[in-house]
Amino acid sequence: MLKKPFPLHKTPHDTYAFSALLILLSLLIAWTNLYNRPQGDLFVSVYIESSLVEQYSLYEEQQITYLPEDYASLQGPLTLEIADEGMRIIEETSPLNICSNQGWIRDPGLPLICAPNQFMAVIEVIQ
Repeated sequence: MLKKPFPLHKTPHDTYAFSALLILLSLLIAWTNLYNRPQGDLFVSVYIESSLVEQYSLYEEQQITYLPEDYASLQGPLTLEIADEGMRIIEETSPLNICSNQGWIRDPGLPLICAPNQFMAVIEVIQ
């Protein structure tokens, strides 16, 4: 014999408990994001062909262009922009221009990768 499932009835207390839980979860996420910032100075480390090429301060606005004459793996000029405590690739030569479509990267540890050019830039904390 099959048992009849018992009906679930929503009460006002259920709504209050769910709302309170949702508010507490939102506050926990906000608190974690606010106070979980890296300690130290942030730098942009640039790697070409898996070798560290240069490091730049994340707090100085600048545009750096890498040329294929200097680095054999580049398919064409590649321009990296550092501004507003973030970085992005402005222009590059690759199929579909995926590298320049990635947009701004502002989180430490999240790499900006341009695989066709064997180029990578990462925001790193240096103590």
